[in-house]
Amino acid sequence: MSTQPRAIYDESYARDYPALYIEPWTRKHQLNAQILAGVLAGLEKPLPRWLDLACGQAWHFSLFPRQAWMLGLDLSPAQLARARARVASAQFVQGDLSRTQFPQACFDLVTNFWAGYCYLNSRDAIERLWRSAVDWIAPGGALYIEVLLGQDLESFNRSRFAGRTGFTVDPRSPDYSEWEYEDSGGRHRMTSPPLEDFLRIVRPAFDRVDTRHDGFMVHLIATGRRA
Repeated sequence: MSTQPRAIYDESYARDYPALYIEPWTRKHQLNAQILAGVLAGLEKPLPRWLDLACGQAWHFSLFPRQAWMLGLDLSPAQLARARARVASAQFVQGDLSRTQFPQACFDLVTNFWAGYCYLNSRDAIERLWRSAVDWIAPGGALYIEVLLGQDLESFNRSRFAGRTGFTVDPRSPDYSEWEYEDSGGRHRMTSPPLEDFLRIVRPAFDRVDTRHDGFMVHLIATGRRA
């Protein structure tokens, strides 16, 4: 991963982030909460081990206080400072998704929201991340990823959110698998592999794989990690 995300997610952007990407997206976050509640209940452990990759300000952790042992990883010191203030009981580590390493089978749940993996900007790097993440999940565990597809980006500039904020998506490839996003933080250079890339990794490793499209992103929920 380049230093791009750390430079974008500075103190100013972190201060504005909740008003941009938490408060206006009520329906998406209600769906996150509903899915997470079901996944955590399905783990049937009193204190499952939960890793949130690119955790941002730990909004998702804050929904389930003390219902899991929580570890959040993010590249931005400004985001992590707010995460620690929001969820004091969780652990947080500053780190790069492309260099993250954990022992095998050390977590019961691994999550990634807002398609933070797109910053890796390479299909190969994204595949390596998710193959590693599957290995970090213990038998019976789960994976929950929000997948942002190129085919859903073409309409973004016509959305109410884009109209209100002036933020835009610009393709770097005809199918929008390579794209850039301009908002108040600057220019985000991103890559969105097809859904099949993710399914090819998770299907052999889990008993059940579900996908739910919320109109903008695909919620991929894999449960029952095989031994």
